[in-house]
Amino acid sequence: MTKQVITKTEKQLTAKIIEGASAPERILRDMWRLRLDFLNLSISEEEDWLKFSEICKRHNTLLITFVDKQGELQGYYTFAFNPTEHQQKKALLIHAKYYYVRPAYRGHPKITSSSWKLLPGMIWRFGFRQIYFVAFSFPTSYVSLSRTFGRVMAIQDAGTPDWEKVVLEDYAASQTGEDWDQKQKLIINQNIPVGENRPTSNNIEDLRLQYLSNNPNWTSGISMPIMMKFDFATIKSILKTSLRRKKRL
Repeated sequence: MTKQVITKTEKQLTAKIIEGASAPERILRDMWRLRLDFLNLSISEEEDWLKFSEICKRHNTLLITFVDKQGELQGYYTFAFNPTEHQQKKALLIHAKYYYVRPAYRGHPKITSSSWKLLPGMIWRFGFRQIYFVAFSFPTSYVSLSRTFGRVMAIQDAGTPDWEKVVLEDYAASQTGEDWDQKQKLIINQNIPVGENRPTSNNIEDLRLQYLSNNPNWTSGISMPIMMKFDFATIKSILKTSLRRKKRL
């Protein structure tokens, strides 16, 4: 059987930004169905749909979708914006709760560059604050975000500053409720992404081992909250990643 090859022209994507609170159910259903291809659910599909749609429609949440030339959904991510203040320091936590892209379009530069368009609106809505990206990670997402941002911070890491540890823990606990494991600082009862046990190269394996040192029992459906500081070093790392991905197309 001949493997289908998608040409550069066919790989064109259009990014669409949608306010989660007013998102049509049709779009949410398309997003949810795409998501099911990449997960082993730990709950029923009905329960998962209700939880997924509720999270996507929360206040201050944006859905960033990517459609091909035929108008079919090929991927998306969600951003939830959460202004916070601790010890008189203000920050904006941007939580990328959902991020799914079909294999043929992974690494597409449009996906990385789309987030830059959100900056003016963030500043207008929340003012000038230190920005942090937050994710509830499994090994693959931890590795990917480490390579994209240059560095990630976990509550368990000795090198994570105290301010960031407190803010990240408060946010994770507030978002996950009964699924928050206060002792381990981890999130239980999570759906496990498909393909988490694929072989890796040596440099990726080093990052994977870092993750395992903090969350060795992730195969039981346990994820780890992490955060990434958005500063000049991060911008340089993201731009380098975007350039590398653009050259690959």
